[in-house]
Amino acid sequence: MNLRKALPFLDMFLGILVVAGVFCLIFALTQKAIFDLDIWLHLKAGEVILQNRAVPTQEIFSYTIQGKPWVDHEWLFQVLVYGVYSRWQANGLIFLEGLVLFFAFFILFSLGKRSLRSYPEAALLLLLAAYASITRFNIRPEIFSLLFFSAFLYILMFCLEGRAAYLILPAQLLWVNIHGYFFLGPLLILIFIAAEFLRRNLKLLPQGLKENSALSDRAYRRLKIIFLFSILVSLFNPAGLKGALYPLFVLGEVVSGRTSLAFKYIQELRPTFSMIKPSWANPYYLLIALCLAAAIARFKKLALTQLMLLAVFFPLSLKVRNVAFFSFIMYALISSFISFKPLPEDPGRIEDKRMRAYFLLRPLLCLAFIIWAIPAIQSRLLAVAYDFDAGQYKSTLFGTDDTYFPRRAVDFILEKRPSANIFNDFNSGSYLIGRGYPAVRVFIDGRTEAYGHEFFSQYRKVISGNKELFKEVVSRYRINSCIFSLFSGSSIPRILRYIYHDPGWKLVFFDAYGIVFARDVPQNKELIKSYALDLKKYSVPQADLKSIGLRGVFPAPYVRRAQLFFLLKEDELAAAEAKEALKILPSCFEAYALLGEVALRKKNYPQAMVSLRNALLIRPDNTEVLTELGYCLTKLKDNLLALKALEKAIRIDPHYAPPYFYLGGIYLKEKRPDEAVRALAKAVALDPETAGYHYRYAEALFKQANRSGDGKSRRVAHAHIEKSRRLLGVR
Repeated sequence: MNLRKALPFLDMFLGILVVAGVFCLIFALTQKAIFDLDIWLHLKAGEVILQNRAVPTQEIFSYTIQGKPWVDHEWLFQVLVYGVYSRWQANGLIFLEGLVLFFAFFILFSLGKRSLRSYPEAALLLLLAAYASITRFNIRPEIFSLLFFSAFLYILMFCLEGRAAYLILPAQLLWVNIHGYFFLGPLLILIFIAAEFLRRNLKLLPQGLKENSALSDRAYRRLKIIFLFSILVSLFNPAGLKGALYPLFVLGEVVSGRTSLAFKYIQELRPTFSMIKPSWANPYYLLIALCLAAAIARFKKLALTQLMLLAVFFPLSLKVRNVAFFSFIMYALISSFISFKPLPEDPGRIEDKRMRAYFLLRPLLCLAFIIWAIPAIQSRLLAVAYDFDAGQYKSTLFGTDDTYFPRRAVDFILEKRPSANIFNDFNSGSYLIGRGYPAVRVFIDGRTEAYGHEFFSQYRKVISGNKELFKEVVSRYRINSCIFSLFSGSSIPRILRYIYHDPGWKLVFFDAYGIVFARDVPQNKELIKSYALDLKKYSVPQADLKSIGLRGVFPAPYVRRAQLFFLLKEDELAAAEAKEALKILPSCFEAYALLGEVALRKKNYPQAMVSLRNALLIRPDNTEVLTELGYCLTKLKDNLLALKALEKAIRIDPHYAPPYFYLGGIYLKEKRPDEAVRALAKAVALDPETAGYHYRYAEALFKQANRSGDGKSRRVAHAHIEKSRRLLGVR
């Protein structure tokens, strides 16, 4: 056998190795310490369901909405994860996550292999889809939706002519009791039905779309029956019709705009293009480019179903939470657009020169991937993180990542049991439920739909620093203690500054991950006497550089404490923590940025310039630091450079309000009121809850009115002054 004739065997062997490498890498990517905040609520809910042998129909975890109707559409997931956790703890949940996602991608690979008729391309395209979906690799109900979604796609694309299509129904029965995204099942079926209906009845449809991907009469009839029964099956959940209509309720909230606040502040609900910056190197955008290129190349063979899948799921992917589902759709479509003929015994006989060259080179490409994949898998399996509390490195694959949870703060709450109700932030709610219920009930947790728009809106105003509203909440709910998580993925609540400086509250616990305050009332007398803290006596812990060694370790505890101290106006402590962070990691962007902010507050503008410049040398496109630099330059009397910094900040993120505010200030000083009005109007539109923006906007409007004699501008200016006074609580 000569080398050319051995190529098909070698090609298949290397293709199988590529598939194995891809799945090993995908499984390795799913194995990571638990960091999800919501899993703790799910575990507690599963425990309650198993104890009571019933799914709760009313709110039980929160004292603020206790007794309110609650549709627990994820009860089956909760029971499953609690069963696993009670026996195998966190590692059992991590393995469960890996198993579910492994099967989700295996089904997707089977779909791609059936379309492409080639192992390597199907596997490598799958890896691209996996990396595009990696932000959703977490132990949460959504991973089961990915599993069911891939199964539905496979069945609808390949099994409608046989009875295997009816497997959709038991899958839908499980889906409706596991995750609220169960509506995607009937939606997929409806798309296939609508495409076939239009293909058969729309006379204006191009002939190519009518001919491609047609269903037989029997398959079309079966599909309609399956759709009807999938709707009926969805009624089989503890909440019945209400549970089946839950997605429509959420859709109504979205259409009405009542969820806009949650979309603004919850990362997974934010716009995709603001969270995933456009780049050809990003798997999500690369998939889009491949999908468009393949669709254009195969334009005459496009099927109506394919176009409708794109039309429906692309808008859904504009929220970052839904990117994984669109990635699955793009994988399925790219696979169906491209199809390889089986490699002949002698590849040299392939007539197309480009395809012949490709097939002759493909074994080398497969070998190159395998060489890359082995160290990639190894590095993932051997990944470690430095535990500052334990003073040692530990694997990132097992257990829980406690840097995401206020573990010790909750330990303090559970041990000391402050009297009355506890005010908590959004991020700590689910963890507090998982650790403390029924002894502790929460103010709020991650179920925004349960609390509703009005409650969430009030909560946002409180943590943003509205002290009058906070006092009202404390009085209404008889709150005598507060706990906040210092989660690095979100900003520290500004209300902390008021609580810290209010003599009616005492700091009783803090670390890098959580902080606890007790209200100075008789019920807390002994607690405060024993545990009240004076930060004036606090000393910054020295980093153990010997145990850290020569690895680049992000100094998360130091950065978090520095950010907390800066918010509390303990600037010396903030600077000391930031400087210690720079000892650990000299390229720590956050530390330089914070030192710059401290210097700005002290009006030491030359020093602020140095620190902010150092920060921008590390991250030149950071909007917040560019804005701070712009402000600093105005104080150094260099408006030209300030304008450049602020304009760059706006180009990077046109939805960030502060640079418009500072631009408006520069224009006012330069006596350019029309430009100042435009800039400040944008700042007010982007952040209508900041009093200073309204006041400065009113100032610009007055100057514009004085110049033009426009009475309308004066009236608008007066309205914004009143708005500013209301926001400040001034009557």
